[in-house]
Amino acid sequence: MSAQMPALLRDSGVPFDLFIQALTEQLDKAQAAMAIKARVGKLPLTFAVKEVSMDLRAFVQMIDDDVYLRPAGPGEAEASTIKLALTTITKPMIEENAVDFKAEDPKFSLKEALGDSITEDDQRRLERIGVRTITQLNELKQSAGTDVIARLSRMPVNRLQQALMSASAPRVTRVERGDDRDARAAQRVHLSAPALRAGRLPLVRAAGEAVPVVESDDGRLVLAPLASQLGCDAELDFGGGEIASVRLSEGHVGRWNDGANGGRP
Repeated sequence: MSAQMPALLRDSGVPFDLFIQALTEQLDKAQAAMAIKARVGKLPLTFAVKEVSMDLRAFVQMIDDDVYLRPAGPGEAEASTIKLALTTITKPMIEENAVDFKAEDPKFSLKEALGDSITEDDQRRLERIGVRTITQLNELKQSAGTDVIARLSRMPVNRLQQALMSASAPRVTRVERGDDRDARAAQRVHLSAPALRAGRLPLVRAAGEAVPVVESDDGRLVLAPLASQLGCDAELDFGGGEIASVRLSEGHVGRWNDGANGGRP
């Protein structure tokens, strides 16, 4: 029977999460079929699957930090026995416990925002502790600190510090363009600035002129640039040697200037 398996399945098996997804997908199909039967046949009483239990004989191995299962073939007595018990879950329970993948703009995902300062392996390490966005990384840094993140994620401290520095750089979240007849009216650039300190107003310049800061609170800035300054690189001086550059364009992720310590862990 093992000879009839696809080569990939025979050699490595399938990722454990894909196995669970395939199993639950078939249970979903069975549930949908039973619902149709009850509605079309107008049955006053029918049956549903409440729980599923199964014992699976398989070989378990790790490949690139993923758990793989390879079903045991005839005569492979040394395989492990994996006991699975699936139960039902309601939609409110799913929404309460599932990850909100729309919590942050995709432009500010870890890989997009951190670029070369984070590897795919580092990204997987952070995702294993629940960090999937720049916002989550900054929040965890504020609440737990660098040492805790490094210990839980098992990331090398130097790469984690580099990632935290990149994560704390300002980034443009929204641009509001004003009326062409009024050079400054309603021109607004909204920035996320995790390194912003309470009570400190940064100095901002672009295209050789100052850019007024109209709002500054809770790691957030709103600038009122001239129309000619939109799309230009702006320099933000947070004081204390913390100087960053960011282009005044929607979705642009800034960076700390050489020697700046804005991302100091």
